[in-house]
Amino acid sequence: MKAINFFKKKIFLFIFFIYFFIGISIVEDYGISIDEEFQRFSGFYWLCYVLEFLPFDNVRIDALNKLNDIQGLTLPNPKDFPFYGVVFDLPLAFLETIFKIDSSKSYFLLRHQATFIIFFISAIYFYLIIKSRFKNKIVIFFGLLLYVSSPRIFGDSFYNNKDLIFLSLVTVSLYYFFKAINNLNNKNVILFSFFAALTSALRILGLFLPITFLIFLILQKSSYKKKIFSFSLLLIFFLSFLILLWPYLWSSPFNNFLYSFNIFSKYIIEIQMLFNGDYIYSNRLPMSYLPVWILITTPLITLFLFIYGYICLLKRLCSRILQVKDDVPFNDFWRSKNEKKDLIIFFIFNSIFFYIILSSTVLYTGWRHLYFLHSFMIYLGCVGLSLININFKNTKIIFTSIGILILFTFYEIVKYHPFQSLYFNQLIQKTKKKDFEIDYWGLAGNQFLKEILALEGSGKRINIGVASYIPLERSIKLLDDNEKKLINIVGQEYEKAKYIFNNNLSEVNKLKNKKYLIPSNFKKISYYSINDFIVYELYKKIN
Repeated sequence: MKAINFFKKKIFLFIFFIYFFIGISIVEDYGISIDEEFQRFSGFYWLCYVLEFLPFDNVRIDALNKLNDIQGLTLPNPKDFPFYGVVFDLPLAFLETIFKIDSSKSYFLLRHQATFIIFFISAIYFYLIIKSRFKNKIVIFFGLLLYVSSPRIFGDSFYNNKDLIFLSLVTVSLYYFFKAINNLNNKNVILFSFFAALTSALRILGLFLPITFLIFLILQKSSYKKKIFSFSLLLIFFLSFLILLWPYLWSSPFNNFLYSFNIFSKYIIEIQMLFNGDYIYSNRLPMSYLPVWILITTPLITLFLFIYGYICLLKRLCSRILQVKDDVPFNDFWRSKNEKKDLIIFFIFNSIFFYIILSSTVLYTGWRHLYFLHSFMIYLGCVGLSLININFKNTKIIFTSIGILILFTFYEIVKYHPFQSLYFNQLIQKTKKKDFEIDYWGLAGNQFLKEILALEGSGKRINIGVASYIPLERSIKLLDDNEKKLINIVGQEYEKAKYIFNNNLSEVNKLKNKKYLIPSNFKKISYYSINDFIVYELYKKIN
């Protein structure tokens, strides 16, 4: 019995150890995403700005030199669009500068390692959240596995320096949110203020954290004096930390904040995207866009548990609302701290999900901007698991089935590696996958270039055309220095090319626009596919 109890206590430590070891071991397998050069530029731009106020002239000179060396951004220059948060990019630029990391392969791997480590830390915090909410070890065990096993989330945790960092910070902030709302002492409120500000400084949507805190602070039973003091403390420290962590606000906190808020609520880069077989504009999305992407890219076991937990909480909330009477005890929307946590998660998820749909917010390439909802979905899935344990008799069979399905999602991670961002679940037919954006991150470029180098093997310079709007030249930066010299990207100047790269991704309607039409004197000689759909194709000039 002692051995069993010891195993139960150490199993989570073992999971974290294995997960971290695997993550660090495979981080080099991933390519460079399309936005990473912009983010690196943004980090150096604001690092140089911050160093103007500090006595580190040599470091600033080195940072300026690195900034001036960065070319070919696919997003607007931070000089003209300075409102992007840099709580990740600025520290990474600082590390790259002081440690004199000059190899492009080395500094992009550093960014990937940091992204994974931050998500790994968020997994620890998610474990702490569900451990304090649920007493059943199986619920906690499955909840943790669900958090790290969603293939798209897993893959993005190695290179998505925006959406996955935001997801991670939201998860960490939720932990301190719950601590503060349940125990309104100064330490807890200040800690929550810091992490809420850190999250909001990365992406202004993080404002939902302090706003929700204030709503539930008003609703819960506490003395007015304590509520007012906690509200004041939160406001003072949150705003102070937000200004400190967001250099753009330094010159004019109020005006720049309002400008950023207005920009991000209306900001549009109009591109065409492939969705359900049609090319649609990013600023004219159908209401089905977000729900469909979530439904077809989330593992089925996660969807099932999330929907079950969501429906159960909705029924509980409706029942509480109908029973509210001033003269009846226990007429609150929640009757315990755990129920309050459930309601907070339920409230935030619904507020954001329906706001995004009803406000016609611009989204790009799937639901990655809302990947932070993953934490809320898994939490609600844990609620579903807990209620299954309470409401059903044959839980051993049910939990065994759930465990098998979770193992299957890990198998999917292995099968798609290192392109987990291309994962679709079983709700979509294999023939329909080509009707959606596939390699919008441009990750396949790294593997493609290695295939070309192995194919040629001559040591001569190779001209490569690109039948895609993905900047293939970014992928060169993950090659060794001797390999970089052999690759020359000629874009759509196909007459100069010996090979053409095609990942079927376009910012224009390929059915009408012939911008990426491959010339007839090129023949397809190989392709790379996963689960019966093509990731990229390799064409070679035949005359």
